[in-house]
Amino acid sequence: MNCRNCLNPISSDSRFCTLCGTKVELTSSRIITIGRAAENDLVIDNSFISKHHCRILIDEARNATLEDLNSLNGTFVNGTRITRQLITPQDIVMLGTSYKLYSSMWTSNRPSPQPEALGYKQILNIGRDTTNDIVIKNIRVSRQHAQLSKSVSGWQIKDLNSSNGTYVNGRKVSQSMITAQDDVVVGGVPLDLISIFQGQKQDWDATLNLTARNIRFSVPGKTIVEDINLCLKPGQFIGLIGPSGCGKTTLMMMLNGYLKPVSGSVSISGVSLYHNLQSFQGQMGYVPQDDIIHRELKVRESLYFTSQLRLGIRISESERQSQIDKILQTLGMSSASETLIGTPEKKGISGGQRKRVNMAQELITEPQFYFLDEPTSGLDPRSDRDVMQLLADLSARGHLVLLTTHNINTTNFKLFSHLIVMTSGGKLAYYGPSSQVLDYFGIKEPEDIFDVVAHTESQNLKNKYQQSPLYAQYSNPDHPLMPDADPKSISPQPKDVLHQYKTLCKRTLIVKLRDTFSTAVLLLQAPIIGIFTYLVFKDNGSIAALSFVLVIATIWLGCSNSAREIVTEQSIFKREQKASLSVSAYLWSKITILSMLCILQCLVLSFFGSITGDIAFLPLWAALSLISISSLAIGLVISAVVKTSETAMALVPLTLIPQVILGGLIVPFSQIPDAVKVLAGFMLSRWSFELILTMDEANSLVTENLGFNTSNMGLDLLLIVIMGVFFITLTHIFLKKRAR
Repeated sequence: MNCRNCLNPISSDSRFCTLCGTKVELTSSRIITIGRAAENDLVIDNSFISKHHCRILIDEARNATLEDLNSLNGTFVNGTRITRQLITPQDIVMLGTSYKLYSSMWTSNRPSPQPEALGYKQILNIGRDTTNDIVIKNIRVSRQHAQLSKSVSGWQIKDLNSSNGTYVNGRKVSQSMITAQDDVVVGGVPLDLISIFQGQKQDWDATLNLTARNIRFSVPGKTIVEDINLCLKPGQFIGLIGPSGCGKTTLMMMLNGYLKPVSGSVSISGVSLYHNLQSFQGQMGYVPQDDIIHRELKVRESLYFTSQLRLGIRISESERQSQIDKILQTLGMSSASETLIGTPEKKGISGGQRKRVNMAQELITEPQFYFLDEPTSGLDPRSDRDVMQLLADLSARGHLVLLTTHNINTTNFKLFSHLIVMTSGGKLAYYGPSSQVLDYFGIKEPEDIFDVVAHTESQNLKNKYQQSPLYAQYSNPDHPLMPDADPKSISPQPKDVLHQYKTLCKRTLIVKLRDTFSTAVLLLQAPIIGIFTYLVFKDNGSIAALSFVLVIATIWLGCSNSAREIVTEQSIFKREQKASLSVSAYLWSKITILSMLCILQCLVLSFFGSITGDIAFLPLWAALSLISISSLAIGLVISAVVKTSETAMALVPLTLIPQVILGGLIVPFSQIPDAVKVLAGFMLSRWSFELILTMDEANSLVTENLGFNTSNMGLDLLLIVIMGVFFITLTHIFLKKRAR
């Protein structure tokens, strides 16, 4: 045994410690010393554990008191850092954040280093199914996900063809040798290899924590968030408050991986978030203030498409529907599952229900960490209360829920377990239990926090907090962080592009068909243009003018069809891309559905063109369809660049003007100055106009008079295709930039 005062090993028959002279009490009480050093009763070979980390003192009544021995990384009881505290078998005791003490260690006569042991198996199966040795209850984890095996050369992990992959140090692997120092992430859940190698079972999701260490974000001339330390744990419901412009949303975006800090780090259970973003996809749920839903879909349809995109085809349809039912029931939306979400023109569910559907999108991947930006903005008081209670219930199920809010009334305040208060300049003024915040600031009502922050120097508030016991207990600046992986070595996660493409095509088609007014306007344009073309050109025999009008009309229709397509759902795109959406699948689904619309419009234009100018119908339809698809690519570029749909539609006429002027009719191509001809060569209308004219040999004289070459049909077709490919590629580049 050990001396209860100095921890010196002493024999069981000694009456005094030979080192410090402390008398040995001969009672039924005992002391269990815990640490990395060999003289402890329980030796834990873990670099995050101090040599003499803590001890458990058990009295004659078998009451256990846990005492921290000034350890570097702390001793925690139920998520709270302690110095000395009475504990029970029901308490969750963590040494630092990497080692869990089980009750069998102090309730049995002799402490065991392998409680709830995995035994001495040479092969350990990992997955969602309860038959596995290591069970991880998360939808992103496959039923049989991976396998650990031990050989004479060490431990090896092998992926079992899982849907979301197995990652070692940020790299997706099929199999790899590993050591206790490696970062292994399975379906977004990091594995504590030390605990596994020591034979311990864990509730893997329950032990995840999110730690920010000295994170800072700044732009030239301004600091937005200043060196903040936080340690957030599952089961917490945290309100993030502060005056406008103090950096609340920026802090949240850094915590959830959307925004990389200028300096500092964010980790999940010691594993760097920014160097393992692909690994942790699905663990971060983020609901922005803007809607991330298509209002033309029904509630269940919206969740179904989200599930298809984020979870793919490797869960069964029955499992998918069961999960959707569970989410709808959790959010109290079962009765509205077949109701249209709704638009301003077509009423559907209420505003509060729409907020719940936004939340439901993120619950599809069962994230452990859930972030919301002003989730109750714009809601009536009752809906506000319902949403807040819903989020409190979600945290009670073991999730970490963090939200920004300006509504810190007494009702909402009572629901929070913890509060983060920021002040001007992005400084941290408080992080700790909400039950202590009023006494901390010396106020009586939660709303008064804003008065204190407004009338107190921000640096003073920061200094006060850093000098308080709460800072050491909750901000935990000494939390250990695993070494970062080399970001250049990290492989992007392969996506099921074909499955996503099919899903997105189906969703886009449904949205278009249900947006009856907008789609009807687009479809009516072609017959209206065709009728006026017929009335004007039927009897005047101007084949050149007719062909030019058909070309310009086709370019107009293609651009206007697509100019708003991306910008109107930019928040949806960005969120889905963060959750593993393939940019290529997204872009080509848009091209596919919009091309169908363009081809239908060109069918109408070609009909009127053929009866007006005696032009062969099928060749005309094929040529106009190709031109229209290339022009819709121009519209997609516009949509990928601008920030509002109004700006997009304003740019369409500006894009069309040079097409009209340099197309080769208003000023015949032969009369355009040579330098301007080079510029005209970049116009889709110039090559399209020439193509339509050269399709009929009877137009050869007109073609030559305008300055075109009658043998250029092949070149015209090639350049139209090249332009289409160029604009599609450009759109893809801009989409990638938008997704960052």
